[in-house]
This record gives sequence, C-alpha cells and structure tokens, in this order.
Amino acid sequence: MNRSVLRGIILIALVIGAIAALIVLPGSKPKPHPPNNDPWVLVNYDPDTQYGTYLGNGFISTRIMGDGVGKQCFMAGLYDNEALIPTPNWADLRFYYHDTEPFKIDKYAPYKQTLDMRTGILTTEATWRAGRKALVGKIEAMVSRATPNVGLVWATMVGNFSRDLRVEAPVVAPQCLSVVAVSSRTAGSDIMRTYRVGNSGAYLAYHGKIRFERDSGQGNGQWLGGEECVLAGKPFTIVVCASLAVGVTQQAAESDVTRTLPSDYDYDAQAIISAHKSAISRLWQHDIIIDGPVQDQQAIHACMFYLMQSAREGSETSIPPMGLSSNGYQGHIFWDADTWMFPALILQHPELAKSIVDYRYNTLKGAMANAKAEGLQGAQYAWESAVTGSECTSKGLVYRHERHINGDVALAQWQYYLATGDLDWLKTRGYPVIKATADWWVGKAKYIPEEKRYEILRVVPPDENAELVNNSAYTNAIAKMNLQIAIQAAKLAHLPANPKWAEVADRIYIPYDAAKKRFIAHDGYRGDTAKQADTELLAYPLQFEMPGANMTPIYRNTLDYYAPKVHKNGPAMISSAHSVIAARLGLSDRAYADFQKSYQPYFRGPFCLFNEKATRTFDNTCFLTGAAGPIQAAVFGFAGARIEYFPKDPAKAELTFHPCLPKAWKSLKITGVRWRGKTFDVTITQGNKVRKELSSASSE
Repeated sequence: MNRSVLRGIILIALVIGAIAALIVLPGSKPKPHPPNNDPWVLVNYDPDTQYGTYLGNGFISTRIMGDGVGKQCFMAGLYDNEALIPTPNWADLRFYYHDTEPFKIDKYAPYKQTLDMRTGILTTEATWRAGRKALVGKIEAMVSRATPNVGLVWATMVGNFSRDLRVEAPVVAPQCLSVVAVSSRTAGSDIMRTYRVGNSGAYLAYHGKIRFERDSGQGNGQWLGGEECVLAGKPFTIVVCASLAVGVTQQAAESDVTRTLPSDYDYDAQAIISAHKSAISRLWQHDIIIDGPVQDQQAIHACMFYLMQSAREGSETSIPPMGLSSNGYQGHIFWDADTWMFPALILQHPELAKSIVDYRYNTLKGAMANAKAEGLQGAQYAWESAVTGSECTSKGLVYRHERHINGDVALAQWQYYLATGDLDWLKTRGYPVIKATADWWVGKAKYIPEEKRYEILRVVPPDENAELVNNSAYTNAIAKMNLQIAIQAAKLAHLPANPKWAEVADRIYIPYDAAKKRFIAHDGYRGDTAKQADTELLAYPLQFEMPGANMTPIYRNTLDYYAPKVHKNGPAMISSAHSVIAARLGLSDRAYADFQKSYQPYFRGPFCLFNEKATRTFDNTCFLTGAAGPIQAAVFGFAGARIEYFPKDPAKAELTFHPCLPKAWKSLKITGVRWRGKTFDVTITQGNKVRKELSSASSE
C-alpha cells in the first residue's frame, strides 16, 4: 500500500471518529474499560487523574497530567542555592475559540491516555469543547532521547466549526529565573528567551517554535499566526518544538540552544520523532523479559522506563531520589543513587550508570572540604549534596551523621571498574574517590587498646530510627570493604597504598553474635523496630564475608531475625533487598512474595508512578530509589547475577549467575548484559538452567 492511500485511510478514520465523538451527549454513561494486559503500554481513562506521569531523557523532563500537556519541567543539574529548580514550562499547549473561550476536555466523551514505554510517547485522545464548538483528536508528547535539549508536543485534530482558532503555548518560568533577553520571529511563533538562573551565575536559554499544518496532501506547514482558520471536518496539526540550554554566559547558552534548534523555519518534526524512536529503541535492546504474570512484566518495564527517563549517557549530575519527576528533597543526591539506582543500571546500561560515579569524582573537592571542616583527612561525602558536594542536610538533623555513604560511594566506584574493566577511568577518576574515602575512615575509626580493635562511633546507620549509635554493623562492614577496595585499586593503579588501610581493615570491629550466628545491628541493640532494611544488607548489596566462615547460615539467620523488625510502612526498597537475599538463599517462594511487595503497594495511578511509601502518597513524584528495587530483584536475585567484589585478579573479574526462578515464571531473559566489553543475553528457565548467548543488542 503506498503512502498516499494509507494517509487517506487514516484521515477518513480520524474524521469518522471525530464525528462520532462530537455527537456524544453530556451525561452519557461511559462504557466499561477493558483490562490492560499489554506489557509495554500503560493506559489512563481518567482525565482528572491526580497522578499522571513524567517524560524525560536524563537532561530535561516534563510532568504531564490528564490533559496531556506539561505542568512542570525540570533540567538535570539546574540548581540555585544548591536546590533543583524548575525550568520554563516548554510543553504547554492551549486552544481558544477566538480570544476568550477556552477548549476543555469533555469528560463525558470518549477519553484515553496511553503511555507507550517502547517509544516514550504519551498520547491523549479526547474531545475538547468550548460551548458547542468541539475539537476531536489527540495530543502527543515526547522528550527526545536523540537530542538531549529538545522536547516536542503536537496535536492532530478535527473541528466541527470553520472559524478562527487561537492556539497558545505559554512559557511560564519560576520566579528564580529572571528574563534578560527576548527575541521573537514570525508573529511570535519562533521565540527565544534567556534567563539568569537566580544566584548561580548561569544562564538558561529557551527556544520554542510553533507550527500550524493543514492537510493539503503535501504536508505543507506555516508559522502559527495566533489565530488560524480551521475548516469543519478538515484535520489540522499544531506542532510545538522546544529546546533548552544552560551556559556560564548568556552568549554560550543562546549559542547552544540555537545550534540544537535553528532559528530558520524548515525544521522537520517527523525527523525529530524518528530519531527519538531509534534512540530509545536502542536502550530497550537491554531488556528484562518475564514469561509470567503480565503485571510483573509491566512493573519491570515501568520501573526501568522511569529510571531511564532520568539517566543520560555523558551526564555527570547523578540522579536524585525523585529523578526529574519533581524537585522533591530539593533534587539532592543521596546514597539512593550509588546503592539502589546504580546496580539497576550497571549490567545493562553502564553508560547511564557512569553519570552516578562521575558525579562523585566531580564533587570530590567539596567532599574533601567537608572532611577538613570536621578535622578529618580525605573526603567526607555529604548525606545530601548538589552542585558543589558540600553538605546540604539541614543543620541539626541527625541524618548528617549517616557516614556509611562514604563506603556506598566507594563501592559503586569499584563496581563500575569491575563491570567495565576501564583501567584508565579507575586511575584518573575512580581511584581518587576510593583513596580519599579510605583515608577518611582511617581518621574516623577509633582504636580501642583494651579491645585491640578499631571502632566507629556516633554514626547513623541505614535504620535512621536508631539515630546516633556506636558500631553500626552496616557502617563498619562497608568501611572495612572501602579500605580493602582501596588496597586493590592502588595495586591496579600502580600507586602506593596507605599502610593504615590494611591495619584498620584487619582490626575493625564487626558486631556479630557467634552463638546465634547472625550480625548485630549496633552496640546496645535491643530488638527495636527499624525504619528500613539495615543489618540484613550485609548479605546484599554488601556481600560481606568473614574469613573462613560459611556465610549462608549467617545470611539466613540475619534475614530471619531482622526482616520482621522492619517497619511495615517503611520505604519501598526494603522488600526488593529482602527478595534478592531470599533468592540467593534459594528461597524462591519467599523471594517472589517480597518481589511483588516491592512494587504492588507503591504504584500510584494507571501509569505506575512509583511512590516512596505504601501508606502515604507523595503527589506528582516518581521515587526512583524504590523503582530500581524490582530491577535489582530480577537481575541480582532471580537471575542470580553476582559481581565478586574481591576476585583473585580484579583485572580479570567475572560475572556469574546462580539463579532462583520463581514458580510463577516460566523463564526470565536479560538481554544486552554488558561485561568488560562483551554483550550477551542470559536466559533462565525452570530448573534454574542458565543459557548465555551472544546478544544482538548494541554496545554503544
């Protein structure tokens, strides 16, 4: 079938659908909606949804609700006074009959909003009314994966009237952005605005284009002139294309945004969409495929989709807990990025995971300043940080003492090297971070002569309810690992190791109950309820081992004792960690129950927007820390992927698989696994059989 015939069929169908929608009368009873069993597409039938979704590409994003257009937009690394701020809203689109009467969604007419996770395109199909005048069609939105600065919103509609239609794409900016320059071309349809970003000294440039296209059989378009004459029954398209850029000077920002989206008329929206689809398709070559309940597959796809919306190759800004869905927690960086999101990316998307570890290198200077302010050597990574790496946690909050983050940062650096084998990166970026954090532990650990051991005093463990304690098992264990990693990294980099690293590592105290064969949370622990998983994390993600000990019963006893003590309303990643540990212990039923608990209570709305807690809804946010959990459960639990942290030869580290497939799944396939320059697929079938084969996934 040639394109002109196909195009004609599509237009006829659109017109017929429009006419049918226009005769829907207010008060008509809506038809029941079919269940959504598509593993790739999420569907919303409520134009008043309070949850919505968000689209992003790791650089810019937009929050979208039931009306299909942007409400609030963000840019990675756009901080003012160490707090993430919104960008101008580049994704809004509004229609008016003449100048005053706005078109609004008819809630009694057919409505459907779909998020296609394969393409990253959100489509809102509805009827928009202004009195008796109606527009029927759809609004679509995407954020370009191919060009990080660019976003696109386009509407394809049919009207039942032949009069002037006014279209607006208002660009509203937050108060902290002050306009320093405005230029407008072609009756206001090609606009550039430049803003000064608060007190940061940076400049943000916005360039937007709006185009009106009436079907003429040739796809010709024209600049939107404010009011356009629509013809009853004739389809038309409105395209809004926007580009954003930041620079240290006004000229730099404007030059960058103009280069991304030239000021001339003849830009090709279809080429932008096509390039985006190709780019996101390459990402999805690295997939997790479940032959089992479709809800499990939808969950995995949604979690990975949202994580990828806030991660970008080449970025060095890391990922806040809410990603680019909001500026919750002021967009600060926590251990969430290094310990929860990083492992979910490293085996399939090391180019995205790299942004997390590179951020720590770029903020090393700030971390060293934090240590110096405390009278300590090395680097003290902040519990909350932003641009500079300085501590952003409010003074007086006890969480400022969650010093395990130093070890969390070092472990992620080491995992990146083990997975990629990139020795040059280790020497120039990873090792400086590992060395500085190890030096800090040497100063932080206190030698107790009567015990002949080192202890770490007055810290907050992952269980924040415990507040200040001595000898947190998790903190002491990861400190020991940090020191051991530094010794290994120094050897690989052919650099001298600090002799104190080995001394402290060999003698650091790990709280352990030898009679009950389990770790002890911290000094003075009396069976208290924990805010989140803590001591059991020594089994995973730490994989902490004691020389000569059989760790399996120790991990099992620790999990059995501490898992029931975690608060039932704690944060989302608790159950995913428990799922990984249970799977590694061969407890498939328990692991699967925890896997489902890791996402089912936390999804909000039809678009599976991830919530931080099961019993409290955080509006308009997507908690990526929790969303990374089910991915880890599938990869490191059920598939049994294991990175050996201390192999005999780190230069030849191997990735092994020891699966524990749940009964509900016939198979699990992880495509595009990347390990030290090789790309392969892993398939797990019942009986825990493992098959590895060369992957067709790109390895860019």
